[in-house]
Parts: sequence; structure tokens; C-alpha cells
Amino acid sequence: MDLQDIIFKLDRYWTRQGCALLPPGGAAGPNFAGPLCLAGAACRKGLPSDGLAGLYRYRVLLRPAPAAARKLFLDCLRAAGLDRAEHDLRWLAFEDGRGPGWVVLLDGSPLGRFTYLPAVKGFAAEMELGLERLALVSQKKRAISELAWSGKLTYGELHEGAGS
Repeated sequence: MDLQDIIFKLDRYWTRQGCALLPPGGAAGPNFAGPLCLAGAACRKGLPSDGLAGLYRYRVLLRPAPAAARKLFLDCLRAAGLDRAEHDLRWLAFEDGRGPGWVVLLDGSPLGRFTYLPAVKGFAAEMELGLERLALVSQKKRAISELAWSGKLTYGELHEGAGS
């Protein structure tokens, strides 16, 4: 499955959960106080500092955080084509200035983050997946540049000359 297909599958999954899909780089206004479910892929500028390889993230914000938020996270991995029975998935707890959460490791490497954030009424849940890491596992590749982006177009060809 190419990286573009992974994004489409995640979009379909979160749409079925009632999320509004945001365009890359989109953000909800900070003053929105009602129930909220936002999802979408985005490109980060610069090198990631959170251990997630690559530039592309899939981010989901759920407010208020549903009781089954971690299950939704795991189900989205299945929707994106990851067979958890074939992989070691671990949750490492942390707490930073934003709130308690977990770094999610896939076969020993960072795949994503799951964080509970203080919100207007209770907590919000924020999930972030490293799309390149998910594609590396799905495509059984070792280098990001070798990933199939769409059809015959590779990640390396897409970013050729762009410094990646």
C-alpha cells in the first residue's frame, strides 16, 4: 500500500468516526469550546524533534476525549493496514507540559504519540502518527526515499531537490 493510500484510509476511518478533515496545515480556532473531532495529514517544517522519522504526520484531535480514545487509535492503525498480530506495539508513558500521554512504539521505533490535553470541559485527546514510519512497515522498506508515494512515484522522487 503506498503512502497516499494510507492517508486516504486514515481519512475514511476518521470520517466514519465523525471527524472533520482539515486541509494540510489547517487548525481549529483556539476559542472553539464545543465538541470537536478534527483529523488530517500535515507536513512539518524542519527536522522532527519527537523521534518520529520523516516530515509527514497524521494528527487527530478529539474534544472531549472519549472513554475509548486509545481503542480508536489502535483501530485507526488497523484501518491503515497494520496487522497488530504481526508487530510489537508498545505504549511508553510520559508527561510533558501539555499533559500525560504515551509514545507509541512499533517494533521498537517511534510510530506516534497519544496525549491527553487539558480542555475546556474535561480532557481532549491528541493523536499523532508518523506517516513515513507507518509506510516503512507496510511496504517493508528500510529507507524513506524508497517508499512508494503514489503508483510508481517514490518519496525520494517527490522530494528530489527539496533537501530530503
